[in-house]
Amino acid sequence: MKLFGAPLSPFVRKAVIVAAEKGIEYEYDPRPSPLGWTEGFEEINPLKRIPALLPDPSNPDYAINDSSAICAYFEKLQPEPSLYPQEAEAHGRALWIEEAADTDLANRVGMGVFRPVFFSLAAGKPADTETASKGFEALAEVLLPYLENQLGDGDWFVGDMFSIADIAVMTQLMNLDLVGFGLPQERFPNLRAHYERCIARPSIAPCIEQNNAFIEKAGFQIERVTG
Repeated sequence: MKLFGAPLSPFVRKAVIVAAEKGIEYEYDPRPSPLGWTEGFEEINPLKRIPALLPDPSNPDYAINDSSAICAYFEKLQPEPSLYPQEAEAHGRALWIEEAADTDLANRVGMGVFRPVFFSLAAGKPADTETASKGFEALAEVLLPYLENQLGDGDWFVGDMFSIADIAVMTQLMNLDLVGFGLPQERFPNLRAHYERCIARPSIAPCIEQNNAFIEKAGFQIERVTG
């Protein structure tokens, strides 16, 4: 089994964490990314998106693409520990939170906050913190309060289990933290506590270390704006 995709992608990170939670082993190729696609990657995913998974690395024509598809495959491949609720309503709710994280949250974090900082630094320019700050405030106006409310005073988004919903939200929020826009405790206490709870898990802590090591190696100077 072989997984493809740059580790700073929240979608790749989502698949990596699900695999780690389940103890699934795989070969990992971190090279494909929007900053540079490896030769022949379009044979695996003609849409040129990450992550991509080859259950059989010798057969590139049979790939599983998209983080949600890969995570669902991992759940069937290794059912325990389950990351998807069994009860119908809870299952549907977990999938909705995952979808909201993968679409609107991903777009607002990625395009509105992460890109103005990270892509500017990657291009050798100063971080555009002004644009990123506006992007964060747009995010903080509706979507973050919604997630704060949905979480409430519970530990996890769906009942008392750590699920795909928690992973999907947390992996997006990691990219906020990475570029200096961590969740402010005073504005989003429930969501911040949830984030801290998540990143302390053994499956997730290595991702934080890897991200920080990448930023340090690249020599990026990132200003802490919030959080």
